[in-house]
Amino acid sequence: MTLVVALLFASGMLCILGPRSRRIRPGRVNRPDGRHVAVSAAGGLGAALVVLVVVGVPMIAAIAGVAGACAPIASRRAGRRRCAEVRRAAWPEAVELLAGTVRSGETLVGAIGLAAERGPEVLRGDFAAVAAEQRVSGDLGRALERMRTAAADPIVDRVAATLLLIHRVGGSASAEVLHTLATFLRDDLALRREVAARQSWTTVAARVAVAAPWLVVLLVSARGEGRDAYSTPVGAVVLAIGALVTLVGYRVMVVTGRIDDAPIAAIA
Repeated sequence: MTLVVALLFASGMLCILGPRSRRIRPGRVNRPDGRHVAVSAAGGLGAALVVLVVVGVPMIAAIAGVAGACAPIASRRAGRRRCAEVRRAAWPEAVELLAGTVRSGETLVGAIGLAAERGPEVLRGDFAAVAAEQRVSGDLGRALERMRTAAADPIVDRVAATLLLIHRVGGSASAEVLHTLATFLRDDLALRREVAARQSWTTVAARVAVAAPWLVVLLVSARGEGRDAYSTPVGAVVLAIGALVTLVGYRVMVVTGRIDDAPIAAIA
């Protein structure tokens, strides 16, 4: 009965607080607010209660609580990564639109304004912000620098630097330069996808390496001897050290499989 109550409590808290959390929007960094903290707290408390009822070992329940509290944070980070990938995939199309508009005789500023209206939906806000800033200040360089800083993405760095160069130098080759940039971005994205697919096994291995030993610990703790052993101070220390080693090992494996994004220097 206690287990049922714990499960209902955790599920109820997540159902109440989860849907009210703000969605992650393209081009926007969502900082943790009160709702995010509440969801994390509910997840941690629910996980701790369930494990405490099932296993009966306080230290294991505490570790499960920490893991449960971190789960919503990891989910938000995964959402931001997916959002970033969607935005990156849209940049080649946006640059091709700029190239076609410039080739038709429009100025670069006019092409940016057109992209704000007809470009990929996830990037229209970026182009609209650049166009608005340029109209107010008359400084396209500053507008592009703000876009680059807000995005914090190497692809946006390359696009902004190329647009500024075209704006300053001009010439009949501007459309060809933009077309070349779009081709380069497509090739870069294709390479990144291939590398990510080949390195995905690292992430899978890291998750299996994290989950497997703790499943064994849960199974052992379900028995009286194991529960008694892990409930002692020495058992608590062993579990704490194991959790620390697991965390460090997981982070090392994740960092090893991560694709590095080298930033480009600020626009001069």
